[in-house]
Amino acid sequence: MPKATDLVVPADPAKAAIAPPFQSLELAPNPADALVSASRLMQASARRLMVPADPVAVDLYTLDDRCEGYQTEAIQVPRQQSMENTVDLILAEQRIPELTLSGYRTSFDPETKTVTIDLRVARNSRRVLNSLSMCEQKALLGSLRETLINQPNWKIEAVVFTNRGNPLVL
Repeated sequence: MPKATDLVVPADPAKAAIAPPFQSLELAPNPADALVSASRLMQASARRLMVPADPVAVDLYTLDDRCEGYQTEAIQVPRQQSMENTVDLILAEQRIPELTLSGYRTSFDPETKTVTIDLRVARNSRRVLNSLSMCEQKALLGSLRETLINQPNWKIEAVVFTNRGNPLVL
């Protein structure tokens, strides 16, 4: 049985203009994924514009356009659950082609001063975390790590990433 990525050459040239049923369904992007991604990005942008009732300033670290270093941007997040809101904002703004996260969980161990972020890749995602390029890893994981470690009030010394509870090995 041919794979969806295999080139199918019809024996009859007259039928060449008609694609076999379902030939390109596997390769077609899911319009719902695009809508969810756009919605998350709009919500993240709106959160940047709104000043919460009890705000706290956070330096957000994002990767520069050349994938060489991080640039900081001061933002306001609600004081209550400021770390979780910041992680949510960073994840919502990530645009990694064909990687769809269905969610994440964060936990903080005050004894070791370590934050664990358990990323959940959607079952219908076309990519997995292990397929990220170095630049994509720096954009997603590095932005989270730099932002969390560089907030003096949070006293975080390390950030660990897991994939559905298993250590993330890239």
